Amino acid sequence: MIWKTNSHIFTATLCRHTGKTCPALARMAEKLAQAMDKAKPVTTEDFEIEGNSTLKNCPQVCSARFRASHERIRVFCGVEADEDGDRLDQFADTLLSSEARMLPAGWLAQPPCALLEAVPLGGEYNASQHTVSL
Repeated sequence: MIWKTNSHIFTATLCRHTGKTCPALARMAEKLAQAMDKAKPVTTEDFEIEGNSTLKNCPQVCSARFRASHERIRVFCGVEADEDGDRLDQFADTLLSSEARMLPAGWLAQPPCALLEAVPLGGEYNASQHTVSL
């Protein structure tokens, strides 16, 4: 699913458990986007935060791993807290970018059950690259 707010364009995959987009994931990502917008005037261009949360309103009560910068926000659901963030990003690139390379089987111990990416309006968004499902 693709949608936009006043500040970002969001792309979310369907959840492998429910077969639908996750409203809890969407709310979390929108709140992260708002927080990054508020932080922009007092942070540098390379400011980045990452962490883990639990999507309590998700039917599966999934864990969510996030990485947010002024350039891009990504949230990965159903992955372990210690999963390699760079590998998760390469996995997301494979799904979301037409320029990404293929990854070998088993690249991730456990692929995310859903993922979401948000880019600021005016960023490097290309709708033709964002039609995905897990």
